[in-house]
Amino acid sequence: MKRYIKTIGLLILSLVAFSACQVGFVPEGVKEQKPLKSFQEVKWLRESLYSTLRGAESPGNLFLGDMQADLFHLTASDGNTYFPFYSWNKENLSSNDMIAAYFGSFATIIKDANYFIMRVNEMKANEELMKTLKEGEAKKLDTYIAEARALRALANYRLMCRFSKRYSDNDGQEPGIILIKEYDPLLQKTNKKRATQKEVYEWCLNELEEASNDIPNKDNFLADPDVLEQDGIPCYLIKDYCYAVRARIFLEMHRYQDAIKEVDRFISHYPLGEATPEGLKKLWISENSSEIMIKTYATQKVGRVYGILHGLWIYDNVNPNTGKKVQIEFSSPTWFPNQYLIDLYEKSMDPENPDDSKNDLRGLVWLEKTDGKHPGTNGFPVLYGEVDDDDVITFVSKFRGNPRLDTDTKRNRISYAHSTHLFDIAEAWLIKAEAQSWSGDWAAAKTTLEEFRKSRGLDEPLKASNQKEMMETIKNERTRELVGMGTRMTDLKRWGDPIDRTNKPLQEGLTKGQAATTVTKSYLDLKKDASDVMFYWEFPLQDRFANKELEHNWK
Repeated sequence: MKRYIKTIGLLILSLVAFSACQVGFVPEGVKEQKPLKSFQEVKWLRESLYSTLRGAESPGNLFLGDMQADLFHLTASDGNTYFPFYSWNKENLSSNDMIAAYFGSFATIIKDANYFIMRVNEMKANEELMKTLKEGEAKKLDTYIAEARALRALANYRLMCRFSKRYSDNDGQEPGIILIKEYDPLLQKTNKKRATQKEVYEWCLNELEEASNDIPNKDNFLADPDVLEQDGIPCYLIKDYCYAVRARIFLEMHRYQDAIKEVDRFISHYPLGEATPEGLKKLWISENSSEIMIKTYATQKVGRVYGILHGLWIYDNVNPNTGKKVQIEFSSPTWFPNQYLIDLYEKSMDPENPDDSKNDLRGLVWLEKTDGKHPGTNGFPVLYGEVDDDDVITFVSKFRGNPRLDTDTKRNRISYAHSTHLFDIAEAWLIKAEAQSWSGDWAAAKTTLEEFRKSRGLDEPLKASNQKEMMETIKNERTRELVGMGTRMTDLKRWGDPIDRTNKPLQEGLTKGQAATTVTKSYLDLKKDASDVMFYWEFPLQDRFANKELEHNWK
């Protein structure tokens, strides 16, 4: 019997090679470290940078940060792969290979970007070589360098979210990360000590603003016949992306007015989708929604990333009566949403407004229910261990994948894949609402959030009547919208909120019969204060060993 398993683990294992300490690593596209000799070599090197970006920014990689959080329960069949995250096992996580791979995926973007910038600048300084370029290619070199600057700023932001504590109230003077501004794999010219949080973020903000000057806007990008796009959605960076990452950073720095201004530079360029199930399916199923700012290029042959959380298992077996090979598919997720998360979509969180959340389209499209006897509610060939009576099991099917990327529609083998979204406009609405509320203008935040919620089928006015109630509403909305995107731990850290699983029980379908054996019962009541150092990760063991000047997180 041959078994095919598609889980987050496949992606994580594939990223282990991207260790930050592999100082001899050379970006793909050139066989060895040497000056670039043609525009074609520049394009190859650029593609390697986007290839690394595709995996690093995929939900499968980003979700690693949420395995410690409070929205999902871990299955007993995990095999101790993710249990150290779920149980907050400090000894294991201090030298965990998956954390090292996560760190390495973004450290590699920084290293590749710095290498790219160095080689292209060498090329620009070579007058004879520049004479060989065709019309327009010299300008594209400036655009490509700007892309690399923006991507290394993004990578620094991601590392700050997971490897530095909450942005401090003392003007960001707490340790951030090592700031590597040029290609320096052996750290011979780089300060080996961690820059302050403010130094890292201010440098990133400047990089993004300057990069935006040489990166085209969406209309100019799509007007170029040589660009790569799918469904009218750019597959390379555009100017608005620089503003979007800046907005994320301003929010982390608690610079709320700056975050609002940054969002207002681009939010009107991407209309919210139609408030129907079919409209929402355009976001993560057909992936042609007007809400997608940028997605990486993907076809059946290249660029696909595997979906997560649905737990697809495929068995090839032989029918003993006919002797023919048959394929059995069923879902056995590693992570089940807890009842708290399910209720966010299906039940009112406002006692004065019982209709709130009842018509949330995200609950209809992104959650799947099965009784173990029939395919799930979204029509996928999913089976599971039978549950008792009329109970159902619910799991997150948000990342089921784009059918156009299925490589075998009859057998669904190597299916359930999608592209990597670099930014969806829903996040901008949530950034703006949060920034408005924290800055004291909770009424404006209410207006912003009500407008966004209409696109998710929620027309009822919000009942929040003060800043505290508005912030709770915004927190719930971010949780609904960004589920599975690896934002939960970063959000809790930014809000200064603790981890508390005590009021987030198992969903009822997992407490009875056969299904009750599938979920681990330990750590259901785990609580961690917001000041716990494990809200952010320790640097990988190899980095701590190689750099004696690196200040550790978990002292």
